[in-house]
Amino acid sequence: MAFKASSLSHRSALALAEAIIPGSSAIPAADERTVARAVEVIREFDPRLLKVWQLAQVALDAAAVRETGRSFHRLGVTDQDRLIRRWELDPVLRKPLSVIEVVYKLVHFDRRDTYEAMGGKFNSVQGIESPRWLSQVHRADEWTDGDDLEAEVVVVGTGAGGAVVGRELAERGLAVVFIEEGEHYRRDAFDGSVVGAHQRFYRAAFALGNAVIPLFVGRMVGGSTAINTGTSFRTPDWILDRWCEELGTDEFAPAAMARHFDRVESELQVTPAERRVIGPIADVMARGCDALGWSHAPVRRNAPECDGSGFCDLGCRTDARRGTNLSYIPPALEKGAVLLTRLRADRVMVEGGRAVGIEGLSPRGRRMRVRAPTVILAGGAIPTPLFLLKQGLANRSGQVGKNLTLHPSGGFAAQFADSIRGYAHMPQGYQCDQFLKEGILILAAQPDRNIAAMVLPFAGRQLMGVLDRLDHLGSFGLLLRDSTRNGRVWRSVGGFPVISYNVTAEDVQRVHQAMIHTAEMCLAAGAKRLFPVVLGTPAFEGRKGLEQFRKADLKASDVIWTSYHPLGTCKMGDDPQTSVVGLDHETHDVPGLYIVDASTVPGPLGVNPQITIMAMANRAAEKIAEKIGVESARATA
Repeated sequence: MAFKASSLSHRSALALAEAIIPGSSAIPAADERTVARAVEVIREFDPRLLKVWQLAQVALDAAAVRETGRSFHRLGVTDQDRLIRRWELDPVLRKPLSVIEVVYKLVHFDRRDTYEAMGGKFNSVQGIESPRWLSQVHRADEWTDGDDLEAEVVVVGTGAGGAVVGRELAERGLAVVFIEEGEHYRRDAFDGSVVGAHQRFYRAAFALGNAVIPLFVGRMVGGSTAINTGTSFRTPDWILDRWCEELGTDEFAPAAMARHFDRVESELQVTPAERRVIGPIADVMARGCDALGWSHAPVRRNAPECDGSGFCDLGCRTDARRGTNLSYIPPALEKGAVLLTRLRADRVMVEGGRAVGIEGLSPRGRRMRVRAPTVILAGGAIPTPLFLLKQGLANRSGQVGKNLTLHPSGGFAAQFADSIRGYAHMPQGYQCDQFLKEGILILAAQPDRNIAAMVLPFAGRQLMGVLDRLDHLGSFGLLLRDSTRNGRVWRSVGGFPVISYNVTAEDVQRVHQAMIHTAEMCLAAGAKRLFPVVLGTPAFEGRKGLEQFRKADLKASDVIWTSYHPLGTCKMGDDPQTSVVGLDHETHDVPGLYIVDASTVPGPLGVNPQITIMAMANRAAEKIAEKIGVESARATA
């Protein structure tokens, strides 16, 4: 049934949108199209939320009566702006207002006319090549050779874990079939639209607890490796040492893992980002860090030919970043592997207590089966436990879905006299790693023009003033190493995963300290104004403003968190009573069933986990190939 807004709800929505984005001489103001697009996006996400969206805006409209005697939509422009700024500091109203602000910013700045008015241009790639390996890629609904396939290995997922283990096994001569729930997108699909990217390339997920944390997880061929920044850290040695102590083994010692890191980095062509492509943000960070005596360096990335021409998290239009969609899946297909896309695995086939294949469902309801004596789940730290919990599989230990870590991340921005033009350079090319052992990593996080408004925790004329000087804005991501593993993936309800996670008091203090460090770095580099990405916290200037911010008493729900790195939900270990998989990645409960993805990484790491997951998958491929060889020899003996 179509959603129809009342005239009151429409007036409330339009007034709020116009006040949140009043426009400037260079940037168009929000209007009827902005409101209509917000409704459209919410409907596509989940129609059940439309009524909530409507009521929230009507409630804010009415809240103005208590303070002004009139509804918000009846106030003048100046009074509306003043009230918006007051609500942004209000401990009750700032939370629902922040959600409304984010939605309107998302849809308005992603409009073509707004984006182009700010100097942006959506990508248009034509005439891409058609290599031979594409003949091995098939949508499930278009597969013509029947509903049953036979293989030696079936891999569910094509991201950092699945693509690597599948390619390595295909290289060893094994018949491999990949199953991917998402679509196979190529660079002509990466047009730079934020809304379009999240509708097509991402899986919707939120962790709920003492704060709401959106989780950005890929759902496409290449998984998150196809829509990340290309940041390529090795696992720190002290983290590997921790694993060895926890797991009672030396198999993950730095010396033992070195060849796996070497193999992966060679395939991805990992090199330090070039200063010319990083842009002036590198100069700003280096200047600030040098003044303070702090360690800093270019970020190592898997994008050797990057020209900084687009926002990486929306897809790379030049194929410079070597996600697994380019670096691992094509070589596997050239070795004869088959890739079935748009097929959602929904059951492990088990016979005689052993995994013998995967059954999946296509969007049109076609049920397909891939029979294979080796089944590898590699959907990621959220989908894999959901899959197992739904079937009640491999959970004798009760650990499936538990031990979730997120690397909860905050943000910070600052205005400089320098011309930074972050949107014209790579988003994440420089780092301050001075506090890495303390669980804090400060990274450049430069947004494109259609994203910049969303990283600022305020609206109205203040927002427009900052955006009119966007060329001078430096933005930073603050990645934290979680202090505990208290998160949990429960079940899927109404098509959405139920995920719980509470940010500890220690991590709230840690993100506060990370913001203080970033402010110190920025001030040392000559910043004029600083913007903590914290609700209810105004921008500040100079040392005096920093000292006031240092005394702030932040709560978990005050911080605008994000997470890109869920880890650890299928615990590895030797004991079947306390872990899900063994050190060889095979599940304790179901022979022939392996898990090779972020869910088996004993998080947290304190750095982006892409290379860690891939190195572990390279190691897992050796273990699995060895076991297949042993079992094959026994069968023919």
